[in-house]
Amino acid sequence: MKQQTRKLLRAGSAIAAFSLAASTLALGMVTPNTRSFTAGQQVKVQGVILSRDGNSIKLRIDDDSIGTVDLSDATKIQLKSGVIFRHTSKMDLGALVPGLHIEAQGKGNNTGDLIAEKVSFDPNSMRASRQIDARVSPIEARTGSLEGRATGLEGRTTGLEGRAGQLETKQGALEDQEKQTQGLVGQVKTSADQANQGVDKVNNRVSDLDNYQVKDSATVYFAVDRDVLTPDAQKDLDDLAKKAQAEKGYVIEVAGFADTTGKLSHNQVLSERRANAVVRYLEQNGDIPIHRILPLAGMGVTHEAADNKTREGRKMNRRVEVKILVNQGVVAGNAQPSGSASAKPPSEASK
Repeated sequence: MKQQTRKLLRAGSAIAAFSLAASTLALGMVTPNTRSFTAGQQVKVQGVILSRDGNSIKLRIDDDSIGTVDLSDATKIQLKSGVIFRHTSKMDLGALVPGLHIEAQGKGNNTGDLIAEKVSFDPNSMRASRQIDARVSPIEARTGSLEGRATGLEGRTTGLEGRAGQLETKQGALEDQEKQTQGLVGQVKTSADQANQGVDKVNNRVSDLDNYQVKDSATVYFAVDRDVLTPDAQKDLDDLAKKAQAEKGYVIEVAGFADTTGKLSHNQVLSERRANAVVRYLEQNGDIPIHRILPLAGMGVTHEAADNKTREGRKMNRRVEVKILVNQGVVAGNAQPSGSASAKPPSEASK
């Protein structure tokens, strides 16, 4: 009987140790390698901002390592060129928020950090950073929780070994002690299983952080060479603003267009003025917060909706497209289909 008890307790200790190792492995799966930059060496890296503390940024580099990027007053922060926006391409430190995919260029220092001389990013990446402030702290909290559980598992294993010695000298309490030991082993396994499930949930949510879904959209139209909203356009924007305010984790994308009549340079500016008129109306009349609207895009005569050789086609091209984008990482489990555009034919005067 005594020998059987020892075997049972050794088996319980082995299961506890295995569970501890599994939990530690799960913790390691979400802890990437640390990237250290050589002092004085010129480096250019790309990655996603995990967190920011003052002028210090934790960056998940594209090779899945994590490095520290230090900013200063001399650091140039700007949008990548190629698209015309409402604001200038030079940005301030406030634009660098968690979830933003950036390119940092500079030199390493003596502590292994990257002293950034220039930081740039694609404006389209800003979609993934607008509602991103809640996704870094859950990962850090989950990591701390896993570390605490690992420590708890080690303590329980030590407790099992001590109880084995007590069982050898207390034969009368053998059955009760065996039940307690089996119960502890079950709790350890359950804790390890829960830790693994938590890691899976965190990984799935992080994967969805850059996943945006078009929830609803509208297209408003303009008269020839005009950037003034018609009453019908204002009504469409009012309806879209109400739908946006009912969503969680949304941003609004605005793109203006023009037909091919006239000079290309004039049509480019005209498309920007039309997009700006929509943004101004949403902010002032639709009560949409400024930070919910992505930088507008003036697309000129590109991406035509219809043939510019016909009068009806030119009507369809004098437009601004407005889309409500919902972040799937913030609204976890949202599997509703994308909304369809609420565009209607323009009522402007034809040429």
